Amino acid sequence: MQRRHFVRNVGLASLTPLVAACSRTLAGPMAALRPENAAAVTQYGDAERVWNNAIAYARWAPSPHNIQPWRLRVLSETTAELLYDPARLLPVTDPTSAFTIMGLAMFVEYLSIAMQPTGFVVRAEYVMQRLDYSATELTRFATLTREPSANAPVFDRELIMARQTSRLPYDGYAVDDAALGELAQLSVAAGHAFHWSSDDATVAWMLELNRFTLFRDLDDAPTRGELRQWIRSTPDEAFVKKDGLWSHCLRFPGWLLKAFFDEHEKWGRGWRAKICGRMLVQGMNGTRTVGWWSGPLATPADWIRAGSLLGRSWLALSQRGINMHPFGSVITNPEAYAKLCEKLKPDTTDGPLWLAVRLGRSAAPPRSYRLNAQNILVTNEPTPERTS
Repeated sequence: MQRRHFVRNVGLASLTPLVAACSRTLAGPMAALRPENAAAVTQYGDAERVWNNAIAYARWAPSPHNIQPWRLRVLSETTAELLYDPARLLPVTDPTSAFTIMGLAMFVEYLSIAMQPTGFVVRAEYVMQRLDYSATELTRFATLTREPSANAPVFDRELIMARQTSRLPYDGYAVDDAALGELAQLSVAAGHAFHWSSDDATVAWMLELNRFTLFRDLDDAPTRGELRQWIRSTPDEAFVKKDGLWSHCLRFPGWLLKAFFDEHEKWGRGWRAKICGRMLVQGMNGTRTVGWWSGPLATPADWIRAGSLLGRSWLALSQRGINMHPFGSVITNPEAYAKLCEKLKPDTTDGPLWLAVRLGRSAAPPRSYRLNAQNILVTNEPTPERTS
């Protein structure tokens, strides 16, 4: 495989947003990585502090559009309720709630990994229902139990902090088969399959499909309207809300991202759209490997298992210094999904294809914000059981 030089892939036109990204990232999100719990948790009792120490890590779990739907009500040092906030759901772009449930499952996975150095793991008893989009209050997703464990940790919990979505250009090298074989083994153990390709034509085709799908999705008014709620176009807005898609992390000027949503008829057409598309494509430079997962995806139990697998897989990649950038839109958009399946021809015995990604190594990407532990912990009475 011919070597591509990283600077050549980035290009001079891309250096300015990269430099700006690095400089602004150091001020806010890096401060958020410090143990914000140290002063804040003095208001809590011993039980809350036990769980809060794990939340300090798990709050960095990924979720669709960085919606962070999780809330935690501590009942004792050994038991807690995991709730979801109905104001932080995606009824338009995630109508089955499959991908939001995957995010909640990753949060549980990372809670457990965060507790392992202290000799404990987290066991979850899930409600096993789709998320209720008609709910108006915090709703139970699972009951969590903190249990002793004699097993050595599989992953260092510090990998949770290292894990990031990188939308930066990659270094022009294909990811080695040994690393991707590890993901395949993790997937088989969970009843899923992981495949990858470093073929130039396949990689270029998938990058173009992602670009096409993102723009096609935003032409749909309901989709654009739901996503607009999670767009953060200024550093102040991102810092205050600590959620959503910050323009800084998306590598788009804030004013341009805002205009693309608020004046879509103007910016989503013609030469303006071409400029935005070119910026998006530049961010994909240097990509030499793409991958995809297939497996059972029909029920909430399937979505939970897929989410746990994705959470572990992301840490396995971080352990090797490999970045991942999910292409969620090519899965949720029916037209793009049909094209993807036609191109990749996945083995139907594996189950449906449920995630496509680009893989590689990049400079350290800008870090998005996360809710603080005090925003996640709930201190009122236990939630009554909900019946379907």
